[in-house]
Amino acid sequence: MEKSLSFPSSRLAAKLRAGSFAVTCDLHPPRGINLENFCREATLLREWADALFVTESPGARPRVSSLAACIRLRQAEGLEPVLQVVCIRSNRVALQSELLGAAAWGISNLLVLGGDSAALGSCPQAEDVRCMDSTACIAMARDMRDVGRLVDGSPLRGSAPFFVGAAVDPGGGQEEADRLRAKLEAGADFVVTQPVCDGGGFASWWERVRPLLGGRPLLAGVLVLGDPRTARYLTRNLPGVRVPRTVLERLEASSRPAAEGAAMAAETARALRDLPGLGGVHFMNACGVETLIEAIRKSGLRGA
Repeated sequence: MEKSLSFPSSRLAAKLRAGSFAVTCDLHPPRGINLENFCREATLLREWADALFVTESPGARPRVSSLAACIRLRQAEGLEPVLQVVCIRSNRVALQSELLGAAAWGISNLLVLGGDSAALGSCPQAEDVRCMDSTACIAMARDMRDVGRLVDGSPLRGSAPFFVGAAVDPGGGQEEADRLRAKLEAGADFVVTQPVCDGGGFASWWERVRPLLGGRPLLAGVLVLGDPRTARYLTRNLPGVRVPRTVLERLEASSRPAAEGAAMAAETARALRDLPGLGGVHFMNACGVETLIEAIRKSGLRGA
């Protein structure tokens, strides 16, 4: 049975429910406290993306929190933020508080992630908190929305109309498929994949996994790279990111690697557009906003 979506406060949910092909992208908050450039980048992306996924300390490096940055975007007319909820650095008390804060500010789109280990980041002496995994956090957000209660059973005063997203690694094999099934059973409303690097392999994976989704939309991740150094770093350090050797070679051979990265991302996005039933494409920002926009423009999915 297909899952019915009914989240009037989320334009992203309404678009996906209507079966329209969505284009979304990442936006990174600053490492300092000045949000002026962050807001400028968000404004530039407004005409190119249906929603902006505001990252939470990517690479386990401190930045302005996703929640604070989402609140700022909510204050700017026409911008649709997606809050990244990262489980590895918060216990269930803090995660509930974060979700309550999001609901209080009218932020309904969530992407619930496990998160990058502190060992990978700039503060390796920090300790990871493994109080709740992403599946349990998805269930918690669902209960806040559908049952109106917190983890301890106490009632939630007010509403929390969350549109809850989960992540999946298409290259993760059967174990990852089982994790996806658990996330869907926990209450995930949509799914975003790790970067798609093998179009043919992804098409086969999509054919197998589509029935499991039961009508829930899936956004295929497309990594936009700007230089070979970043590509190598992501492949070495981030689970689920596998940059093929051919991509590295094209970046290394180009006199304009950012333009080449945008072109490759656009090629992937155009190929994904033709897959039946796909909910949309999510452009992952590893390059800077100008290159990100160039990738979306060249894909033909938005703009002229």
